[in-house]
Amino acid sequence: MQIITHEIEGREKTCILLGDESMQPPKHMMQGEKQRGILHIDGEDRPWTWDGLCTIEGRRYVYFDHLELDTFDTIASKHRDKALSLVTTLATILARQKEDFVSPLVGLFTTWRVFIVEGGRGLLILPPDLGDLISIYMTEDERQAGHGFYVKRGTEEGFAMIRQAAQLLYFALVGIRPYEDQMIRDAGYDEIPLDVYRSRMFPGLDDRTLGFINFILHAREREQRDIMGNRRGHENLAWFVAKASTLSWNVPAVEEGELQKEAQEIASSTEVHKLMDGIRRSASRRNFWRAKGTIIVIASIVALLVGSIAFTIISKALEPPVTRDLGQEDIIYAFYDAQNQLNVDLMQTAMKGCSAPQETEVISMYVTMQTRAAYEGIRPLVPAEDWIEAGRPAIANTSYIYGITDIAATDTGDDTWHVDATYYSPYPYEEEYEVTEIPQDKVLVYVYDMDQDFTFTWNDRGWWNITQMSPVSVELVDMLYVDAYDPAARMQENNPSVDTL
Repeated sequence: MQIITHEIEGREKTCILLGDESMQPPKHMMQGEKQRGILHIDGEDRPWTWDGLCTIEGRRYVYFDHLELDTFDTIASKHRDKALSLVTTLATILARQKEDFVSPLVGLFTTWRVFIVEGGRGLLILPPDLGDLISIYMTEDERQAGHGFYVKRGTEEGFAMIRQAAQLLYFALVGIRPYEDQMIRDAGYDEIPLDVYRSRMFPGLDDRTLGFINFILHAREREQRDIMGNRRGHENLAWFVAKASTLSWNVPAVEEGELQKEAQEIASSTEVHKLMDGIRRSASRRNFWRAKGTIIVIASIVALLVGSIAFTIISKALEPPVTRDLGQEDIIYAFYDAQNQLNVDLMQTAMKGCSAPQETEVISMYVTMQTRAAYEGIRPLVPAEDWIEAGRPAIANTSYIYGITDIAATDTGDDTWHVDATYYSPYPYEEEYEVTEIPQDKVLVYVYDMDQDFTFTWNDRGWWNITQMSPVSVELVDMLYVDAYDPAARMQENNPSVDTL
């Protein structure tokens, strides 16, 4: 983002580039009273506003009284030595604002609204309307850098800004956002660990600070909810501020681009090559299921309708299994991917001599879904992973949320694995939690901590089989009343001329 100084009407002004003058800003953004931003200098908040727009050499800028500004991304270069203080200051300011000023986008704060002032003495936070205006002129890559790369699947909405703050610290240390690489996002958002970079890029950083960042990046949903309470997302930043105030930050400033160059050199090491190979395999596996899912679901429909004989025939036709090139851990993740799709065929792909304890429930839900699709014209399943990734939006009151998230597979030796995960289900597994009356504008989702054990055997044909699975053990941790809407009423609102039954 380009920042220049220019004289306007005889006074020196600071100008932030929007874009080419041929693109006109929306008129409604230029009307009415401007919203106020916050200029935080030496610990004091002052109201701030911008003057207007100007054109310089064919390019459009927003301008205001002169300030020495740097973009917030410079916490990974010239202001890296002050990154912890700057991120904490930003969190402190946002935590005490009203939500309409913070204006979160999918639970996150857009970093293009933040600038470092006077060499690190403070921060300028632009008002929401100016932030929106700037975003209109941005490229998709710029929007991703200021917002999209901070989205992480499995993040509770109220915890999102805490996790974003930790991601900013990771970015300051490494010069790369933890989920910036598409392959890392495809593989389940497991970033390259900070320990890989530590000895060369920030050897002076103490263990407590490193551990704090890692805890936030990997906090499970139950831990997130314990921290969040019932507060709004930006209010939860007070927790981050309190914890960060006890940490130290012995990290030097660097020249722009220096961290990225260092990270590229580290990426050529054997250790990172092994990590990236694992990430690449995981990403390929997940993309494989996404790409092939529709084709294999067709086989599943036939199998479920025809029955066990047809299922056996199809299973034999698919041999060797599509999981033949996967390791044990990848097969486990593939199994739960298949369960989330209600795809019994894929669940059974790597099994031999055993069946999945949850198979009966999955078949029942699948048949229900297909029946409703045929007779009511709706597909009620909302995959939990997709719902969370979309920011937990309202869903149709005819739908339900189902799926396994936050899967953590632990190798327990002798070809056995223990899995911990979070399980979203429309069902109460204990009578005491059954709810008979649910508001029409809500859908009830039961959230469980679950665990399960797997045993593998290497067969003489050259691939792994799941040969034993334990029953699913669940413990209720939450009951979510998700906002819901009437799809028929919404269709009527969107198309007033259409009659609905």
